[in-house]
Amino acid sequence: MPLSETTLLRAAGERVYGRGEDYVRYVRGLRMTASKAYASIQAKNVYTVELDWSGPSLTGFCTCPHHGDGNFCKHLVATGLAAIDTGRVPADDTATTTVEAAVQAMEIAELRDLVMTLAQRDAGVRRMLEVRATAASGDNSQTKAELEAYVRNALTFRGFVDYRRSFEVAESASDMLDELEVHLDSGFAELVRPALLYALTRLRKMLGNVDDSSGSIGDQCQRAADLYARACRLGQPDSVELAKWLVKFRADSPGWPHVVLADFVGSFDEQALETYRRAVAALDRKLADRDHWQRFEIDAMLLELADHDGDVDRAVQLLAHREEHPQYGAIVDRLRGASRAEEALAWIDRAVAQGRVSSQGGGNEYWLSPDDVAATYRDLGRIDDAVGVLRTDFVRRSSVATYRVLIDFAAGIDRADTERTWAFDHARQLAVSDRFAFGAVLVQLCLSEGDVDAAWHAAERYGPGWAWKELADRGAEARPVEAADLYRPQLESDLRYPDTKLYPGIAATLATMKKLYDRGGCSADFASFIAQIRQDYARRPSLMKALDAKRL
Repeated sequence: MPLSETTLLRAAGERVYGRGEDYVRYVRGLRMTASKAYASIQAKNVYTVELDWSGPSLTGFCTCPHHGDGNFCKHLVATGLAAIDTGRVPADDTATTTVEAAVQAMEIAELRDLVMTLAQRDAGVRRMLEVRATAASGDNSQTKAELEAYVRNALTFRGFVDYRRSFEVAESASDMLDELEVHLDSGFAELVRPALLYALTRLRKMLGNVDDSSGSIGDQCQRAADLYARACRLGQPDSVELAKWLVKFRADSPGWPHVVLADFVGSFDEQALETYRRAVAALDRKLADRDHWQRFEIDAMLLELADHDGDVDRAVQLLAHREEHPQYGAIVDRLRGASRAEEALAWIDRAVAQGRVSSQGGGNEYWLSPDDVAATYRDLGRIDDAVGVLRTDFVRRSSVATYRVLIDFAAGIDRADTERTWAFDHARQLAVSDRFAFGAVLVQLCLSEGDVDAAWHAAERYGPGWAWKELADRGAEARPVEAADLYRPQLESDLRYPDTKLYPGIAATLATMKKLYDRGGCSADFASFIAQIRQDYARRPSLMKALDAKRL
């Protein structure tokens, strides 16, 4: 759906759209793609917004309560209007077609006059023309200096930048990088390369003196790093000096932005690569006695060189040098990539023995995925080992998800009934021993099997634990009154202390309970219950108002 004032009005309604117009001035940190806009609304409260017009209708996300209730909120409207105001998104396809037609009909002299007028009014247009003129003349020193000055002015923010102001900084950086990226895309890598380096350096330095909790400035810093690397690949930098800079930049890294050898090695010749190796080796010797965190960047550089050289043994050595935390996932991936299956299996066995297999952290550099390990063992005929891995994962994270993985795997080896019995036995043991979970896991397993009666029995014997809401929803048809009573503990907790923010939710809960009591033929019991609540909390007028709104 095209983004336009009309589509925003249709999505939000006249009242919300009007309020959204008032909030355009509070939009901060607007970022845009071809079909999405991201921003922060900084008014009385701060909300994060994402608007999406890639599908058949406008959709989005906002952290405000109004959107949380399922509404297209004023903050989405404001973000959409701000995006339209940038001129980067055509607000009306018909209007765009009309403009294109008008341009096509203009004579060359008219177009020249129009371009000159735009250049006088817009500094960005003027710089674009200067870049093109420089490329034609061959003298680019002045244009490089002007682009660096443009970056410097765009990032002139002194003192500490608080959270609200951080979006202003990010927006300014984004606009500046947009322009430099246009020049880069137009084939002027060498002209914009110094400006991008300055932007990268300045943004990283700024991050040490800002509250970038939203990550918006960090995103622009990473973008500057990516653009600079691209400019180096497309341009003609001094490769030896670039190699020296890369090691120093990473040696001084506070952890961001993420810069890797692969982004720059295409710009290196043999001499530059050797310079890089020597500089990395010198840094390694300098930090030889430092701890893991102080060596994080140099260890990453050493590993990247090993991968670049195809030296699997060296990579495994680096990944395993921290004996207490070997990077099992990364090691196995590299050995498999080198067709060294037996060695990969040995590391898998070691990871299993060390308990470094988990679906919670599975599939990353340090942990192995239980699904992958089980499949590996199955293919080798080690069925008991395969099942044992999935059982261990279920014990570690007892949930419907880990249960389903176990049962689905077991079904493929004709052991579904055996594993189902084992899993339910474990869930019963958990219900007895875990005073926080109670029978939650057992209730959820029963529901996952479609056995609602068994879930009710488990809840009656052990307590529903955190599964009470799921049981209330799925068990309401068979036992509506019992389902309603599952809401009582949470209701009592919410009513313990006065809190006007909770009252609408409390009233909604009571309305749900009333429907369930009515369905169970116990309307009189609920009437007594609500009368008691009104009597007990009569001195909370906001609560009484919320109950009145629900006709309770």
